[in-house]
Amino acid sequence: MDINMKVNHLPALTYRFLKSNDSEIEIKDIKIKDTFSPEMQNGQDGVSVNKEASEEDVRKLFDAVNAKAESKKTDVPGPNGDTAPLNDAQSVRTGMGAQIDNLMQEMKVPVTVITADEGCKVSEPVMIRFDLKDGDCVLGNQVIHAKKDSEITVIMEYDSEPETNGFLGIQTRLLAEEGAKINLIKVQMLGEKIAHFDDIGGVCDDKADIETINMQLGAGNTWGGCRVALLGDKSVFNNHTGYLCRHKQSYDMNYVADQMGKKTESNMVFRGVLLDEAVKTFRGTLDFKPGSAGSVGDEQEDTLLLSSDAVNRTIPVILCGEEDVDGRHGASIGQLGDDTLFYMESRGIDEEAAKKLMIRARMESIARMIPDEAIIIRIQQFIRTIL
Repeated sequence: MDINMKVNHLPALTYRFLKSNDSEIEIKDIKIKDTFSPEMQNGQDGVSVNKEASEEDVRKLFDAVNAKAESKKTDVPGPNGDTAPLNDAQSVRTGMGAQIDNLMQEMKVPVTVITADEGCKVSEPVMIRFDLKDGDCVLGNQVIHAKKDSEITVIMEYDSEPETNGFLGIQTRLLAEEGAKINLIKVQMLGEKIAHFDDIGGVCDDKADIETINMQLGAGNTWGGCRVALLGDKSVFNNHTGYLCRHKQSYDMNYVADQMGKKTESNMVFRGVLLDEAVKTFRGTLDFKPGSAGSVGDEQEDTLLLSSDAVNRTIPVILCGEEDVDGRHGASIGQLGDDTLFYMESRGIDEEAAKKLMIRARMESIARMIPDEAIIIRIQQFIRTIL
């Protein structure tokens, strides 16, 4: 089959000639021969797993929050005519968009639903590992459901040998009920001959919290998206993303925080390095919906360009349908400063070593947030190897 999809749609369109309103996944002659049903590497008390859920089961799971979103609709349409962050096209909106749902349904990919029981604070992370072999073309689909007042951490690791050819497409959806917390960590260390997409969508009810950490370090062409609807009052979304692109790698991402409830809070941080002829496109949107009074949001990106041939596109957006909100965004994009290089060289560190030191420092500032020492060591080893 051929894959040809429009993904990562910018919620508010900009000039067409910039070619940044969306992205296209175009892969020819691919044979998706497997769907991934993950094995939990460590079972946890208070966690149940259903590996054969259908998309209809997922829709029923999200029915309550869909009804709540429907009740919060206003007569004021958003930039694309939408009036709420949930709609009929998807069970829950995701960063990459409805065409990922369509692909998963067309290929009949079973959904793995991981559920944390009500009131249960899961003590150890649930581990899911994807280890691609040469020629593997795999799709995977998960839902992480934290019931009322529960907390769960899920770590997903994507690995392959450096020369592995293949394709990996993952969709992960999150439902945090009232007072619940989901910690989702994704670490991607695939070979450069692999094409990869990673699509995330989530919903927070009252006083719920979704925390995501995303390390994108490998794969030749990567598309990523994350869209979280802060539906409930005092709900929270925090994200930290680290990326390292070299050679001719490309990374195209779209992050959206739909802030609907009162006194919601979102914070998105992105730190990355571009080398050689790498290309990166970042879309980050804070969308304050009508009724989100007292909400705050912040998005910050820090990109280090270590090559004059690297291409960076950064599109930070704030959309505001409510007066009493506080939204901030900023982007710092540039090369290693002469003063920094002079400081390093005065202490016996040459330019090449200084660059490697700065790369490791940026990546490890995100990696250190991961609550698993073994994965942190693997990330450090991976970065040392590719540098």
